[in-house]
Amino acid sequence: MNNPENQSVEELLEKLKVDSKKGLTEEEVLKRRLEFGENVIPSAKKRTTWDIFISQFRNVIVLLLVVAAAVSFFFGDFFEAIAIIAVILINAIIGFILESQANKSMDALKELEQPNSKVIRNATLTHTPIQDLVPGDLISFEAGDLIGADARLIEVNSLEINEAPLTGESLPSSKKTERIEEKVTIGDRTNMVFRGTSVTRGNGLAVIVFTGKDTEIGHVSSMMDEAQAEELPLNKKLDKFSKTLIWLSFVIMIPFIGIGLLQSKELYLLIETSIALVVAAIPEGLPIVATIALASGMLRLSKKKVLVRKLAAVETLGGTNIILTDKTGTLTENQLEVVETSPERNDTNSYDKLIEIMVLCNNAALSQENKHIGDPVEIALLLWAEKVSSGSVKQLRGQWAETKEIPFESETRIMTTFHQAGKTTQASMKGSTAEVLKNCKYYEQDGLIIELDEKAKSYWAEQTKLLSAKGLKVLAGAYQILEQSSLDKAEELILVGIVGLQDPARPDVFEAISECHNAGIQVIMVTGDHPETSRAIAENIGIFKGGQNLVVQGKDLTFGENENSELLSASVFSRVSPEQKLKLVEYYQSRGFVVAMTGDGVNDAPALKKADIGVAMGLRGTEVAKEAADMILQDDSFSSIVIAIKQGRIIFNNIRNFVIYLLSCNLSEILVVSFAAFLSWGSPLLPLQILFLNIVTDVFPALALGMGQSNRESLLEKPRTINEPLLTKAHWKSLVVYSMIMTISVLGVFYYSSKVIGLEEFQTNNVAFFTLAFAQLFHPFNLIKRGENLFTNGIIRNPHLWASIIFCSILLIVASLFSPFKTLLALNFPSEDMWLLIVGGSLIPIPLIYFFKILRIID
Repeated sequence: MNNPENQSVEELLEKLKVDSKKGLTEEEVLKRRLEFGENVIPSAKKRTTWDIFISQFRNVIVLLLVVAAAVSFFFGDFFEAIAIIAVILINAIIGFILESQANKSMDALKELEQPNSKVIRNATLTHTPIQDLVPGDLISFEAGDLIGADARLIEVNSLEINEAPLTGESLPSSKKTERIEEKVTIGDRTNMVFRGTSVTRGNGLAVIVFTGKDTEIGHVSSMMDEAQAEELPLNKKLDKFSKTLIWLSFVIMIPFIGIGLLQSKELYLLIETSIALVVAAIPEGLPIVATIALASGMLRLSKKKVLVRKLAAVETLGGTNIILTDKTGTLTENQLEVVETSPERNDTNSYDKLIEIMVLCNNAALSQENKHIGDPVEIALLLWAEKVSSGSVKQLRGQWAETKEIPFESETRIMTTFHQAGKTTQASMKGSTAEVLKNCKYYEQDGLIIELDEKAKSYWAEQTKLLSAKGLKVLAGAYQILEQSSLDKAEELILVGIVGLQDPARPDVFEAISECHNAGIQVIMVTGDHPETSRAIAENIGIFKGGQNLVVQGKDLTFGENENSELLSASVFSRVSPEQKLKLVEYYQSRGFVVAMTGDGVNDAPALKKADIGVAMGLRGTEVAKEAADMILQDDSFSSIVIAIKQGRIIFNNIRNFVIYLLSCNLSEILVVSFAAFLSWGSPLLPLQILFLNIVTDVFPALALGMGQSNRESLLEKPRTINEPLLTKAHWKSLVVYSMIMTISVLGVFYYSSKVIGLEEFQTNNVAFFTLAFAQLFHPFNLIKRGENLFTNGIIRNPHLWASIIFCSILLIVASLFSPFKTLLALNFPSEDMWLLIVGGSLIPIPLIYFFKILRIID
């Protein structure tokens, strides 16, 4: 079935072989269900428990650790192998538990109820589950009903549909049955209703033309499947980083064995030492520390009503430099309200009369549970009346009894009601200012009734234009007290005034967008709404900056060779289709931006999945949007995104700090072992001692660095580029200097204890081990940035760091005093002379590194 909106009702019914009064027979329904299938949207394949667990091992560093464990088993170093496997399993279990909990929270958000549709079959109106609908079914609906499939309208009575989940428009769409001649977008298919939308006013009858995957929502779902989820930037950086470590391991091991063979050393000893070097090259603690650092951020965000479905997504938000955001329900309240009126409230008589008109000429109903019934515009008018005077709606409707209604029609654009109070009959009219003016002979001003001349008409037209320019929906109100001889005719009405309604911005949005701009993040509105409305909201919440206020419409969007030159400078895109949202995400990603996409509607889902970070709304968001997202805002607050961005930046800085810490510690171990071996000085470190340093004493300070909180200034820095590596050249330079200084210090005390004071071999080994261990425990203080206050910086103020230093110091002492640790690690508690060497050697790097920073050799 192609373009049903371009076909007449008669043509369509004939093609679908259905009677417009009787509907389909049960026999025909069964045939069509076999042909077209159930009316269900294929859902994305759910991640099983096993998938989540296995995904924890899809990490290059974890694979390196597996290889290291296998090699250790092969050479009989069983304790070493078991220790490495324990590290792998602990990391996997932590990640598995947290991601599983996020998935369970997602399941809890899902709505389990399957709604019904009213269907005419065999000339009988029945209630049928939505999944049982088939093409050709006649469906009947009224205010409050959900539409179960895409259908062509046959009959309408003042029908209005809320299509926000599909188009993003906050105002309901008026519907009609007439055939549409030209090809139009979804939002302009006024003779169609779509699955997932809801009836806000009136009633109608329609014939189903598309079900399941063939509906508009089904197409969006298919686009989601085609939109490959972008790998998180942090995962890309860690994988690239890990591959560098693999090459580094080979670069270290192969020359070491080659030189050793030339020196006629035993092959077994060379291989054992090479394993020690490989173990030193791999930061075994990195997966655990990275997982826990991300998990701590994830838990902190959960307290702020932000549900993160993937650990690494927390950090990716920190690198975001563009946020593409939907308007309705994300930046705005998705609830219309009266924001301006003419006359204003100080003109009591006319103002009160305007309220009376808008209450009487109104079919909506308010409820105490905020589950109001009716058209959103009419609900907003009643809420306005109640805000001005509580109980006024009940009082006015009790005073005036409705006798007749001329419903709103899209052609006339006005609604008229007739009410009686005692012997007085009043006609009340509301609608488009231009159409209301055509029915008015007078207007009211300061309690006076004045003839409506051309000058007055121009005045009210200009007032309407001013409000419309602000993005407001404008309605005019008029009345007439009728004579007994013409109780059903209103031809000489008195114009009282106009009201301007708007879906207001959320109260915290302006500040949140300002913070985004200060943090170097561009916020771009992408909506299906009208350009004037979009521009007004954008101006109100501060999206435009630098004096530009460019709004690009969907019909003007071009990509590829004929690319629109204004794309990069635009801050608002209006009347945009789901396909165009997806292309915008791809466009910015191709330009090197890290893109976050926020939204709540079905129309947002493909772009949410494709974006580097998809952020869905938890309260108003559709299930399709939530499934596509990496992160869900459970309070629907845009400002929560800013909180998440701050947390992401903190986490990335922390990850960078502990990677520098771990690698500089590991490199110092490599250099100590390598230089000692080349110089034939013996073994300052044994393989199991290196492993102990890597997975015990190194991990806890690194973990403490991962739990740190950055200063406010770091949040105002420009976001890093997507191509910026985890460690820049400046970081590598600092890392090498840190390692060299620690190496020189350790080898210095090792040489002094062996060659000068003549300690035994196991004692010199212990001196080197403890010197390096404590130098590494003190090493976090070397990471204080040049220019930061030595006593008030984030590292000094990190209580976790001080606790980790004390804890690891105790572990080192325990390992030297008690079996089996002292036996396995070949350790003894050092003598007093040895402690002097250890303490001196471990503290020397701190002033030396600080001196290098003063000279600006390193950062």
